[in-house]
Amino acid sequence: MKRLILILLVTLPLLARAQNASWKFFDCYAEAEGFTSVRLERKMMRMMSREAAEKGDEGLAKLLAGIEYIRIVALGTGDGERFVADAEELAAKPEYKFQLVMSGTEEGQTTKFYIREAEFYNNSELLMLTYGAKETVAVNIYGRFDLKQVARLSTIRPKK
Repeated sequence: MKRLILILLVTLPLLARAQNASWKFFDCYAEAEGFTSVRLERKMMRMMSREAAEKGDEGLAKLLAGIEYIRIVALGTGDGERFVADAEELAAKPEYKFQLVMSGTEEGQTTKFYIREAEFYNNSELLMLTYGAKETVAVNIYGRFDLKQVARLSTIRPKK
């Protein structure tokens, strides 16, 4: 029993540190003036998964069931240069193990996708950063998914 407690005490800070990087970034800007934020937590993802399954879209249902959370922060009137610099600094830190998987610029908008494979639970973390004259947004997705599946999230639209 003592050995189990010791193992837990040693591994829990490592788990927390791995996620704290993106949490700190998103929490900082979620509450900052000039930014708008949205957080879709695990419960919402499960509800959306059930709805997709009821509509017969098993692929989307499986994707949504595997996602633990989605966080979005968008620039309204805040400091966009600092926001982008902080996001890129987060992605560049070697201890967080984000890898740039795609980058492109179109009509003055730059979009970058970073992925991090979590060391535990087979989860992945996606960080998408898009910035330019039109908009500046950071999106963070954490859970069990692959990059091919993530594009399916763009098919979800609110009911009118």
